[in-house]
Amino acid sequence: MTRRNHIRRALVIGALAAEWIAAFGQAWNQLDKPEPIQVWRLHGVFVNPEGKPLEGVEVTLVRDGAVAHSTKTDSSGRFEFDHIYGRYRLHIDKADYSQLDREVSIAMRIQNSLMPKTLYVIAGPKACTDDCSSVFTSKSDFERRIQRNTGHHY
Repeated sequence: MTRRNHIRRALVIGALAAEWIAAFGQAWNQLDKPEPIQVWRLHGVFVNPEGKPLEGVEVTLVRDGAVAHSTKTDSSGRFEFDHIYGRYRLHIDKADYSQLDREVSIAMRIQNSLMPKTLYVIAGPKACTDDCSSVFTSKSDFERRIQRNTGHHY
């Protein structure tokens, strides 16, 4: 085989490998990315891994790279957005904890059969480089996670 054929073969193999890596990476990102949270009213509670409320934390809804709406958690860690509809990125960031960044779709109740859901958000450790805060729409799942984290009932 000539040197030119070796080079062509190496280029073809390299191109195929690059396509495979790109396709695999895209498929991996799709598997890794959580589904958008779908609600008709956005409200929730933000706690640390032991279930203690995190007060005064800014909770924002981002659209097109800009903050569209914001609020702060109260003394019981609760937050809510009223009369807001559409797709946003829910963003919660608290020093010493992992940030939360999830897509939410807020629909008008009359247009959708979604049941009311409270979001239960458990802040993840700051050491995480990814979004490792946990979001639950089931209070029992949330309570089980807190129990697992602390070793006692929430």
